[in-house]
Order: sequence, then C-alpha cells, then structure tokens
Amino acid sequence: MKILKKLSIQNKILLGIGISFILAMILLLLVIIFQFEDLLNENKNLIEAELLERKYDKYETLVKSRAEILSDIYAIRLREREIRAEKETDLDMKKFMNELNKRTNVDKFYFYIYDLDGNLISLPPNPELEGENRIDLKINGVPIIKNMINIIKKDGQGRYKYPYYNPVNDKIETKYSYLKKIEGTDLLIGAGGYESSYSNIVDNLLAKITTTRNETIYLFLVSFLVITLIISSIIFYISQSINKNIKKIISGFKRVENGQLNFKLNLNSGDEFETVVLGFNQMLTKIKNLSYNDPLTGLPNLNFLENNLKDNLNNLKKEEKIYLFTLDIANLSLINSSYGYQKANEILKEMYQRLSKILDKRITIARKNDEFIFYFVTKKNKEQIKKYAKNILNKLSKPYEINGNLTYLKLKIGIGINKKEDNYLELIRKSRLAVYFIDQKDQIKFFNQNMKGELVSKFDLESKLRQALAKDEFELYYQPQLKSENNQVIGVEALIRWYHPEEGMISPGKFIPQAEENGMILKLGDWVLKEAISQLKNWQDKGYNNLIMAVNIAPQQFMQGDFVKKIKKLLFEYQIEAQSLELEITERTVIKDIEYTIEVLNDLQKLGVQISIDDFGTGYSSLEYLNRFALNKLKIDKSFVHQSSNLNIVKTIIMMGNNLNLNVVAEGVETKAELDFLIQNKCHYYQGYYFAKPQNAIDVEKYFRKI
Repeated sequence: MKILKKLSIQNKILLGIGISFILAMILLLLVIIFQFEDLLNENKNLIEAELLERKYDKYETLVKSRAEILSDIYAIRLREREIRAEKETDLDMKKFMNELNKRTNVDKFYFYIYDLDGNLISLPPNPELEGENRIDLKINGVPIIKNMINIIKKDGQGRYKYPYYNPVNDKIETKYSYLKKIEGTDLLIGAGGYESSYSNIVDNLLAKITTTRNETIYLFLVSFLVITLIISSIIFYISQSINKNIKKIISGFKRVENGQLNFKLNLNSGDEFETVVLGFNQMLTKIKNLSYNDPLTGLPNLNFLENNLKDNLNNLKKEEKIYLFTLDIANLSLINSSYGYQKANEILKEMYQRLSKILDKRITIARKNDEFIFYFVTKKNKEQIKKYAKNILNKLSKPYEINGNLTYLKLKIGIGINKKEDNYLELIRKSRLAVYFIDQKDQIKFFNQNMKGELVSKFDLESKLRQALAKDEFELYYQPQLKSENNQVIGVEALIRWYHPEEGMISPGKFIPQAEENGMILKLGDWVLKEAISQLKNWQDKGYNNLIMAVNIAPQQFMQGDFVKKIKKLLFEYQIEAQSLELEITERTVIKDIEYTIEVLNDLQKLGVQISIDDFGTGYSSLEYLNRFALNKLKIDKSFVHQSSNLNIVKTIIMMGNNLNLNVVAEGVETKAELDFLIQNKCHYYQGYYFAKPQNAIDVEKYFRKI
C-alpha cells in the first residue's frame, strides 16, 4: 500500500483503471451470461405462472368493472322507468343487457352473458347463438354452462377453467375465464382467453431472451475490445485520483439536486480536493437548515420527512408496513384570524411538544401549514393503529390557552398505508386524501382506493354542474303545501331538479352538497330564487293570489352581506308582496353566527318575508335561539313523521311551535294514518306524496284547477 501511495497519478491511472476495468468487464460478462442462462433454464414455469396470473387479474378487473357498470346503468334505467310509470319485464332487461354488451368492447375483447337457466343473452362474436339455451353444452365431457351457473350460485363470482373451441386455430383449448353475477339481475357475465394466447407470449419471450443474450454478448465483446483500445491510448493522460474525486463531488451535487441532504462527502486526499469537500459539507449544512425546517416555527418540514420516508420505503422488510399519518387542524385558520399568527404558531409549537411526548423519539414529525405529518414502520394491523390514533387525538384534544381563554382544536387524522408500488409522494397523498374524506362522524379515516374514484366522480360532477348552469339544464318542481283542517292548498315549496341529457335525472342529494362545497350554490341559489318568484308572479297573474312560494336557502346564500338587498330587489322587480314569499333555512345555517342571523331575520321580517326553519329537529337549535329569531314556521323533518318511534318527538315539536306562536308544517306525509296523527295533534300544515308529489309548473297548475 505504501508503494501505491508513492506512485504518480499517471501510474495510479495505469494500474488502477487498467486492472479495475478489465476485471469489471470480465465480471460483468460472466454476470450477463449467468443471468440469461438462469432465466432460460429455471424461470420458464415462473414466467408462465406470472403471465397466467396477470391474465386472470386482467379478466377479473374487466369483468368486475363491466358487471358493476351494467348493474349501475340498469339500476338507473329502472329508476327512470319507475318515474315514468313504465314496467320492466325480464325480456326487456335481457334485451337491454344485450344491447349494452354489444355497444362497448375493450380492444377486441368481448364479454358473454348468460342467465341462470343457461340461456345465452349476449355473445358479440356469435350473435346467431343468442337466445339459445346452452345448459346441456358439454366439451370433453365438461358441462360448461352448468359449472358456470354453479359458481355464480355458490359464490357470486370466481375463476373458471374449461375446454372450449378456439376460433383462431380451430382447436379445443383450455380457456381461462372470470365470472361474476350482475347485481340486481339473474344474469352472469364472463370473459377470458385461451391457453395459446399466453403460451405464445412465453415462447416469444424466451426466444427474444436467447437472441438478446447472443447479441448482447457479441456487442459486449466488441465494445470491450474497442473500449480497451481507446482507454489504452488515453489512459496516460487521465488522473485516477482527479477523476475519482471530481465524480464524488459531482455526485454530491446531484444528490442535493434530487433533494437528498442527509449525507456528507468524505475525502482524505490531503490536497485541494479535501478543502473543496470541506466547503461543500459546510454549504450542505446551511442548505439543510433552510430546507428541512419550517421558518415560522423552527419545526421540521415536509422535505425533511420525505427524505427519511424515502429511505424507509427502500429498506422496508417484507412483513413491515408504513402507516403515514396526516394530522389536520381544521380550525387553525379561524384561530389565526381571531388571535393572530403569533398565537397560532405558539399553539403549533405546543402541539408539537405534546406530539413529541406521545410518539417515539425516533419518529420524525413534520409540519406543513395546518398539518403535522409523521409515520410508523411497524408490523401492527389497522385496528391497533386506529386505537393508537384515537389515543393521540384524546391527548391532543385537551384545551390550549390563548390570552387566558381555553381553545379547543378540531383535529382529524388521515392514514395512508404503503403498498409495494407506492413511492413516498403517493403515500403522503393517500393520507391527505383520507383527511379530505373525513366527515363529522369520525375523526380518523384510513385511505381506500374508492376515495380516488369518488374524487374523480366529484370533479366530473363539478364539471357537469358548471356546464348545466351554462346550458340551463335545471328546472323547478313544486310540491303543494296544504292546510290540515280542510286540505286547502296554501302554497308550494320550490324544489330544484336536474335532468342531464346523458345521465338522466341527477338527485339533488348528490349535486347540492357538491355545489355548496365548490361555491356554485350561490349562482344556483340565485337562479332558484329568481325562477320561483317569476313563477309565483305568473300564477298570481292567472288568479292564484293567495299562494305562498317557499324557497330553500343555502347557508352560503344566507351569509352573503347583500342577501336582504337581493330579496328586496327581486320582490320589487316582479311586484310580489313580501308575505307571499317564504324562505326556508336550516338549523346549521342559523347557528353559524347567531348575532348575524338575528340581524338578517329581523331585516327580512321588516320586509314582510316569512321565515321557516327547515328539517327542524335534525340540527342544533335551542329554545333560547328560537325565541330570539324572527320566525313564522317550523318544518318537521320527514324522518320523524315516518317512524312511529319518533311520534313523541313530533308531538313535542308541534306543542313547542304552538307555544311560540309558530305555524308547524310536517314534511313527507305519505299515509292517511300519518295525516290523522298530525291533525289530531293540531299540526297546521303538511306536504307529501299522500296528496301531491313534486311536479313541474304545468302539472302543479293542473292540480290547482282539480281541487
């Protein structure tokens, strides 16, 4: 070793690179030869099994997806036909499924459909066979259709291997299929492929491997000779020491460029390179402090956690899992607005201290905005992790002191669990997506694949909702409200309906929450108000002068500063008396800001507009607030009316309304027994299917004339 140190750089190059290069090339050649031979001789069965498994996975995914789509489309069809009062026969259903199955194919891939009696419903390649009963079909003694039906009856779905004619080579081959029942029908759907389809792939793959091996070895040998000649000619002009050191420094910069900051360059060359490396490490320390710490609180940030997480994912043992937590503070922005960012930062630091005491010291806790992110590498199951998460929330939920006041944080935890193919960014995204789907029922949610689909569906619905507003696809339906004592119509409630040109009727329960979430409820609400008041004016011009038009108001609408001015402007524009308009607001609306609610309701009362609390009993109202609000009506939610166990609640609400001098309206009355109970307990008004369902303006007007 001492002799090597005394050698000149040129001799070091000659000795080091020359020997290392030759040995490396020989070793690489041996590795290539060995790997190719091993792949050819030992892994054929593994390749076949893997390909077959992938085929099965493909068939399973396609069949399940097709079965779900057909089931959903058929369910929508049933609802539409039910709305139109049309009957759906078994034959109609089978024809419908046949048409749907013919209409959509996947890359020359077809699906077959049978009923559970063995009748062929759809077979796109052989439509002439459709309608035949093939229950007795046997090939090589195997009762194919009977076996399919038995699988569906027993498990509802499953894999199925059977002999069948391959039209490509006109031979009987083993066919691998996946079967699944179409929910809501007595039909099964299946798809599959023949043994030769993947056997050919294996043979072609092995042939390509052999050819590639030979070509690679040949090119390797040629390249080896050429490179050896080139290196031999220039090796005297290259310094191994310089080359090695420069590469080391460059690799350090590349690691920094890729976000890797948890390392140091080590070089004991005793020359200028060691000085350069020392400066590099000092620079890296400063970059690390700036990159890995939150500038406001000094806490670790997401970059720091990502680098650690990346290393853990790369070194994860087979039986271990990573559970990544995103702890979200839902009301931090409110605290920020109320007390200032300095106080909010103090809460963040205190919360970090609490977390540090709860969690293992080796766990990295990162902070980004109003989130804390951390993870566990463990063999524990989901139930154990959820229990641990609840313990974390319990300890963090204790109040925080701000200016002598106790403040409670609204905390949510989303948890992502790594899968084999996940990188660190995907894992973080999973936990954040889980937080997004947390509702009021639970503070903890694990990510599941359905969330991605739901998110895509929400984005798709939002896009369609924007288009619907632009294309005027909405329509108002009206449900009469009647006086209990004589069944006289005293008004109508305006209810929005959306008939999409492709998807048909879309439920308000689906698009209204989406509109509230993305802010489109303001435009939608303005349209409903204007359309309802316009229709009321139309009816008044026809002589229906005593009608009251009830319109539902979203929380966002009610909280607008110019809400009362909008109402006043519409009443003036259509020359409508204020007492003919009734605004329905929910309990969650009025409770948001009590003082603001009182002010707005008083202003509306001065105009003469009537106010009712919708879905009363399902929210948060207290008697104290009801007494302070300028109200005219309470509307009992239909969930109370329908259930006999809730009748005492209905009695109480009616009594409360009477004591507060408020009219009481019962929603969702569907039977005479329900109506008799309401009349007996002095409920003033009602609405429901017992007398009239929601209808468009023309049909409601016919109803007016009828009664």
